Formats: sequence, C-alpha cells, structure tokens
Amino acid sequence: MGILNFIFGKPVKIENDFFGIMRFSEDKKNALNSYFECRRHFSPSDKIIGINIDGDITGPTEKQIDFYKAIEDNYSTITNAITPLIEDEFGNWKEGFKINDFQKEFEPVHLQLPRCDSQPVVWEIAFESDHDRNHTFTLTMSGFDATAILVDG
Repeated sequence: MGILNFIFGKPVKIENDFFGIMRFSEDKKNALNSYFECRRHFSPSDKIIGINIDGDITGPTEKQIDFYKAIEDNYSTITNAITPLIEDEFGNWKEGFKINDFQKEFEPVHLQLPRCDSQPVVWEIAFESDHDRNHTFTLTMSGFDATAILVDG
C-alpha cells in the first residue's frame, strides 16, 4: 500500500458498461459535489477525451449516458453555438479572428456532465486549439446553447 493510499484511502474505481473504468471522487461533506473521472472515445473528434460526471457511488445514470450520446449526435449544432463566443473572446487579443473550420481548428478535450436532473442541462465542454496551445477554451452550455466562455492558460 502506497503512502497516499494509506493517508487518503484507496481510490474507488468502478467499471461502467458505457464509460468504462471510472475513478470516484467522493465529497464526504457534500455528496452533491461527488463525481467520477474517466476517459472515453468521443466520436465527433475520433479521439479520447477526459470526462467528469457528477454522481454517487452507484455510477452514471441512464440520463447522463443519453445526454452524452445527445452531445455526440448534436455536435455540429453545439459547435455552431460555440463559434460566436470563441470568435468574440479570441478577437479581444487577435483582431479579426474568424473560425474557418471548427473541426480542424478546435479539438474537444474534456466534458463536465452534471446529474441531468433538470432541464435544460447545464454542462461544460473544453477545447484546445492550434491558434493558441497555451490556452484552453471552456464553454458553459445550457442544453445546446452556449452561455459563457472561459479562456484559461
């Protein structure tokens, strides 16, 4: 047993039929802040992305799995909603910035999925871009509408 496992306890991992092996991060003070971490193939980019999924030890719900599938199925709608926010924000430091081909210019790297208990589902998607490899573009979404952007780096 490693020293970190001795101090913090052994990480809890579960195998989910859809998301694969997931590591559970429990918040003992507020169970609503507990979540899973995993990596999964994201069909729109044909790459593996990181995913955080809010939940309890029982694992992701069917609503969360269905919502993930809906994100994949509606990716072009999502990127169309995201484009103006990125162009506006990026345009603050690169005048006249325009996205020509979202799929080629921005790579999805992370999703944050909530419990999906209320509609519209408020979630996050993060991208990296060759335009600026020093920053990550994180979009807050309400359903498939982009509501906010955070450029971090």
